[in-house]
Amino acid sequence: MESLGNIGALVGGLGVLVSAIFVGVQIRVANKLARADSQRHTRHAWQEALFYLSDNGKAVRKFLHNYEETGPDDQFKAAHALIAMGNHLDLLLKLESEGLESQDNIRFMSDAFVGLVSTRGGIKFWKDMASIELFGDDLLKHVESRLSMITVPNNDLPNILPWLRPDND
Repeated sequence: MESLGNIGALVGGLGVLVSAIFVGVQIRVANKLARADSQRHTRHAWQEALFYLSDNGKAVRKFLHNYEETGPDDQFKAAHALIAMGNHLDLLLKLESEGLESQDNIRFMSDAFVGLVSTRGGIKFWKDMASIELFGDDLLKHVESRLSMITVPNNDLPNILPWLRPDND
């Protein structure tokens, strides 16, 4: 009778072990699905920001080259685009810290945002916004760290990316 009890305990223990493994696998799959869903939404939102940038390209280009001499309506359009991109990147940094965002996605979006704010007009805008702490702490720290590693203002960026050159009209 005692050996039947030992066999029962062994079978029960194995059942618990198998159940724990199954739950672990399910949690891992759920985490991968959550990460994929987060990245899909992230990329869609980022694409929308890029469409906005392209729809307001002339204003954004003027702003990136000469923030102070850009008219208020164009300043508003360009600032809107950069604020949206910055807030989006701040969210990505927070998601990454929770394991819900990938390094490559952060790097791509960070490079794009830091590149834009490193321009002559972009850096003036960034400093103005950082001075009033408009962005989240994660973004402020991240962008300041990245900007400290490059020459600012980055006057070469429009030569490398000709679509950032200002209009001559």
